[in-house]
Amino acid sequence: MTSYERWSLLASFGSLGISVIAFVALAWQLLLLSRSTARDHDRRRKQATMEYLTANMDRRKALFDEGIPNERSPEAIAALIDRSLSGDDQATNLIIAYLTTFNFLAVGAQCDAFDREVIDESWGGLVIAVWNNYRPWAEEQRRRHGEPRVWENLEWLAGQMAPRRPGLPAGTGGSLPPQGQPAP
Repeated sequence: MTSYERWSLLASFGSLGISVIAFVALAWQLLLLSRSTARDHDRRRKQATMEYLTANMDRRKALFDEGIPNERSPEAIAALIDRSLSGDDQATNLIIAYLTTFNFLAVGAQCDAFDREVIDESWGGLVIAVWNNYRPWAEEQRRRHGEPRVWENLEWLAGQMAPRRPGLPAGTGGSLPPQGQPAP
């Protein structure tokens, strides 16, 4: 092999080495970009969740002012459900407006627009209590309308929330005690 051939072979290997190094560097940059994009998506999803929850605090207050009982009052909720199932359109509309807020939250969580961990940390117990208290009404609506999917998103979300009291199986939650009182 002549010296020209040796230099040519070395140049080829050198060129190949530079190409491999450039490819590895490009792959590394793409990996970093991918991680950065995933972190940004996660941050934006959490921010959107907090904005939705904050915006709905005012909506919940307005519904409370219109007659929706506190989630920690199962007796008052049962009375509202009885009114609705007896044909009181105002009670029905209040319940629909209230549950729709939580159903939209669930849809956002299912399609990854909202962060389930943020929902669980901020409203998890509330979601469980709402579903457990309004479940009889939702099941009756399913039966009356022959539509088993009515409020299924809310039911799903309640099942995703972690109960905070020991001894409760996931998704059962139960009604919460009044604020300031210990859980049984």
